[in-house]
Amino acid sequence: MTDFLGKLPYLFYKNAADLIVGYDGSMPFHLFLKERYRENKNWGSKDRKRYRACCYYFWRNAVGVSRHNTLEILQYLQTHFPAPNHTNNPEILSESITKVNAESRTDADSPPYSAYAPLLSRTVSVDTLTSWFQTEPWVWLRAIAGKEQQVAKKLEQLEITLLSKHNGIFAVSAQANLDPITQQGIAYIQDIGSQHAMDWQNTPLKALCTPDHRIWDCCAGAGGKSITLLQNHPQAHVEYSDIRSNILENLQKRFQSLQLKVPKTRVCNLESEAPAQSYDIVMADVPCSGSGTWRRNPENLHFFTAPEIAIYANKQYTIMNNLANTIKTGGYLVYLTCSVFQAENEGNVHQFLANHPQYQLIEEGFCGGQQEGGDYIYRAIIQKTEG
Repeated sequence: MTDFLGKLPYLFYKNAADLIVGYDGSMPFHLFLKERYRENKNWGSKDRKRYRACCYYFWRNAVGVSRHNTLEILQYLQTHFPAPNHTNNPEILSESITKVNAESRTDADSPPYSAYAPLLSRTVSVDTLTSWFQTEPWVWLRAIAGKEQQVAKKLEQLEITLLSKHNGIFAVSAQANLDPITQQGIAYIQDIGSQHAMDWQNTPLKALCTPDHRIWDCCAGAGGKSITLLQNHPQAHVEYSDIRSNILENLQKRFQSLQLKVPKTRVCNLESEAPAQSYDIVMADVPCSGSGTWRRNPENLHFFTAPEIAIYANKQYTIMNNLANTIKTGGYLVYLTCSVFQAENEGNVHQFLANHPQYQLIEEGFCGGQQEGGDYIYRAIIQKTEG
């Protein structure tokens, strides 16, 4: 496929438009692309990278364009997605997306989060989220304690360019293949926002990260945040639960691959039950809209509708309410979402405080975000001050 006059052939744009229309949102778009690539073996590696760049350009920028209309998508891509006429390198093509977008944006284009402006948390704005959403995120690699030099050497051997490096945390391009490192069990992938959310060094939580105190990661998922907690506070005693037994099996395997202590897990549906035990810290990384991570999967914004926010917020509040009696007096609830919507964040927290006067807010805010080059992770630390 040959570039010419800063444009790609009509067939390229037509194929890209067909990919977008053919996607139904049932799986992450990058997995959908892999399936389509297998069906089109005549597409070489450069073709595949160009298709990826073009489709993700659409998801990040064409908010006002119908994803169902092939002709409308085709016209949008032909107008807004020129190939740099000075290169045939698809990596440079991908990196130039932000610059091309700034030069080609028209008044008809809608900023990504503009439809949700009244629903956003008070410390974020449409303008901030637009510049954040329209740039491809870095991948953040966290070395297991003591393996920092080994990870750095492996990155060098793989000729992976570092975009940032600090205290065993490495940022690289989203295109980098990190499997040779993560499969060795010397590092794991986690966004910098999530890592900052689990840094409790300058919070009252630090004093409870000891073998004599109990921490419950009640919506543990695959355990990513607790792994970082244990890297930061290795003496912490943590127990784990989730509603999904299969995801807890993944947690067990993940801890094993990283040579961490075998975790104690149980299946628990927090919308209908809560254990009789009490804990010093309950960490609730609740199910949410994921809107603070959408730039990683920008297609999700195109499939989301406003009524879903209330559904998530109600589920989250039910979980918070059921956790109220599982925290010791003087203990803490750490409420976490990866959402930028007020109803899921401070709306839920302030409603909880109004209905549970024995609790008080210690701090709240976003970890990561545009300034840190990461996802938006909302964190509220709430203390139970009375029995």
